[in-house]
Amino acid sequence: MSTCVCGSAKDSAQCCAKYIHGERVAPDAESLMRSRYTAYVQANIAYIAKTMRGPALVGFDPHSAAEWTKQIKWLRLEVLNASTITPTDNTAYVEFIAHYLFQGRREKLHEVSEFHRIDGCWYYVDGLIKE
Repeated sequence: MSTCVCGSAKDSAQCCAKYIHGERVAPDAESLMRSRYTAYVQANIAYIAKTMRGPALVGFDPHSAAEWTKQIKWLRLEVLNASTITPTDNTAYVEFIAHYLFQGRREKLHEVSEFHRIDGCWYYVDGLIKE
């Protein structure tokens, strides 16, 4: 058993791996966000691109994203808040902090991410970086 890098404390096969490998779709925005973090840790930019829609895709460069994430040593993910979703909600927000090392310095990405459910699947559509 290997614990998932997303911080859920679950076995990776029962957590993000099933979404990344296409065995299941993420049931909610938080699960999708955690799987996207895991994909960044793995430098799986194809999954990152596949899980984006709308404004998030504007200017997204898979090559640059791959080069950037290869320079990062991801340390941990903190989920601060995930909006409550009812079966009829199609928009959700997840606030998180991703901790990482870049060029030997500790850094963090603090973001409130916006997700939309489209045809039964959740997608990352935009994010607001918090200082």
